[in-house]
Amino acid sequence: MNSLLIKNATENYLKNLSLEITHNKLIIVTGISGSGKSSLIYDVIATEGIRLFYDHFLPACRSVRLKSQKASVDRIEGLRTVVVVNQNSVVRNNRSTVGTLTEIYDFLRLLFARRAKSELKGLHQNRSLFSFNTSYGQCPHCKGLGVLDKISPELIVGDASKSLKDGALVLTTPNNYIVYSQVTMDELEKVCQAEGFSVNTPFQDLTEEQQNVIWYGSEKVKVLFGKHTLESRLKWTGMVAKPRDEGYYKGIINVMEEILKRDRNPNILRFAKTVKCHHCEGTRLNENALSYYWKGKTIADFTVMTIEDLDNYFLNTTGLDSAESEIANAILKKTIVLKDLGLSYLDLQRESPSLSGGEAQRIKLANQVTGNLQNVLYILDEPCSGLHPSEQEKLLKVLKMLVAGGNTVIMTGHDESIISKVDHIIDIGPGAANDGGEILFNGSVKEFLSSAPERSVTSRFISDDRSKLIKQAKSVPDIHFNELIKNNLKKIDIGLCTSGLNIIAGVSGAGKSSLIAEIISRLQISKELNSF
Repeated sequence: MNSLLIKNATENYLKNLSLEITHNKLIIVTGISGSGKSSLIYDVIATEGIRLFYDHFLPACRSVRLKSQKASVDRIEGLRTVVVVNQNSVVRNNRSTVGTLTEIYDFLRLLFARRAKSELKGLHQNRSLFSFNTSYGQCPHCKGLGVLDKISPELIVGDASKSLKDGALVLTTPNNYIVYSQVTMDELEKVCQAEGFSVNTPFQDLTEEQQNVIWYGSEKVKVLFGKHTLESRLKWTGMVAKPRDEGYYKGIINVMEEILKRDRNPNILRFAKTVKCHHCEGTRLNENALSYYWKGKTIADFTVMTIEDLDNYFLNTTGLDSAESEIANAILKKTIVLKDLGLSYLDLQRESPSLSGGEAQRIKLANQVTGNLQNVLYILDEPCSGLHPSEQEKLLKVLKMLVAGGNTVIMTGHDESIISKVDHIIDIGPGAANDGGEILFNGSVKEFLSSAPERSVTSRFISDDRSKLIKQAKSVPDIHFNELIKNNLKKIDIGLCTSGLNIIAGVSGAGKSSLIAEIISRLQISKELNSF
């Protein structure tokens, strides 16, 4: 059937909500916060779509089916395959990048596997060679992360005026054992004496060479390993104390970094700083992968490009054979949509954890558009949130591409400029919680703008003249920040009002988030945060 029919939905605060939604349209669900928008599209439509998927295609997954209980609704008919594109459904780990999320890096791997050349002989040239997530292609030193965790001695020293024995290091336990030293304080004193100093010397009075003994070890004298003294071991009951191993003192930092090679222990990472891997220079790949060139570039040269740069490169590169042209066209198909979604500034090497929720959502949306699926019902949570007005038009263009491809798009939203450009509106309200949960309007935008019910807060908001409510506030900056530099900020100077509402505007990628992060950092450093 060409419409979605919902009968008597009572999820959360929905009040026997019934409605019919015509498919193949761009639909917006409006209403104040708590009115029931999410209950309708997530708890009813999406939940039922997920349940039907498991029932029909994965009936053996009983444990998953139990978690996907039927929505509180009498009947749903005409429900298509549901795909939820929200801000939380994107993989976020350090092995995931913009290149892998957008699948552009997969196309580059295919291109290099088929057409790149290397002067090295005997290599098995396939896509795995150019993957930093496989042992065959990744840098063996950073394991494909592009960075190394280096222990910082200054983070370990808690009070340099104290001696090692008095607890200069934050790793010192109440019983005077230094964690990761692997030796008792008495054994450590033997090492120090052999090197010409003592555990009783204030740490700040030690030379750099003497401090390095504590950090990186010594081979001048052998010591007994273990955190328990002989005296305490002799008091053990119920077990026989085994002889302690003997060897050279390894050094606290050497021990900590050895553990990090096996496991990124969070207790140790507190004392580490992340630095670019000097073996692969942050490319994540090994020497074999980086020995291959195509058109004078390694695959790493492409990962530092932005979406805009990649689009220009493959659009203007000539002399490609049929296989190269096919891959280039596939990449361009991706970059065109990503540019329309306002993501032209992202480079392929950027890690997914650094993406905002909106950026991650739009990347997933781009993958759906270029996937050419049909008869799908897409659900989006305020996709225009955080976008500059100039970028909202491009996003709407992409959403309408999904609809033109034979799909239905349902999204939540509040922006009147967006509401006026969709096909269909469902307004829920009038209030929140117990005062909401009713369908106030379900029809075309044209009808809504001309004859919306009086109880609709959305309608009143659109029709009210709000210009008379705007008052000119006094705005004299009383706190200033100079030469702000972070990511793409170019030594900018700004002033803010501590007693007013400050707004930072700009298109996606302009530097708004970087500016706020740098301001917070400056405030924390100068301890001015408490004055707000």
